[in-house]
Amino acid sequence: MRAHALISAAGAAVLSACAQSPSSIAPVAIASSEYAPYSCDDLRREHAVVSRMLTTAEKSQNSAQAMDAVGVFFVLVPPSAFVGDSSGDIALFKGEKIAIERAMQHRCITNGPSVASVIPR
Repeated sequence: MRAHALISAAGAAVLSACAQSPSSIAPVAIASSEYAPYSCDDLRREHAVVSRMLTTAEKSQNSAQAMDAVGVFFVLVPPSAFVGDSSGDIALFKGEKIAIERAMQHRCITNGPSVASVIPR
């Protein structure tokens, strides 16, 4: 019984060290006021840049997740426990993207286009 509990605890520790899914990573809180001096065109450009960086970080995180699955299967250790993952970058880029979108809603939408038409996807 004691060995079973030890194995369960070790398994939980290994799995908790695995890279998170990009969708489960919460954004960092960033005030939209950080983007107050930006024009609408600047906000659109910054949104595009941050969106590309987020996509790149999410791809890297997905790779880390896949490598962790392989590592745990073969050696019981997730590689991301040693080399890290992109979760910090994803949280930051998600927060920046949200702040930029809020700034765009505030600055760029006045009796005109809808949010969906101003915020590029």
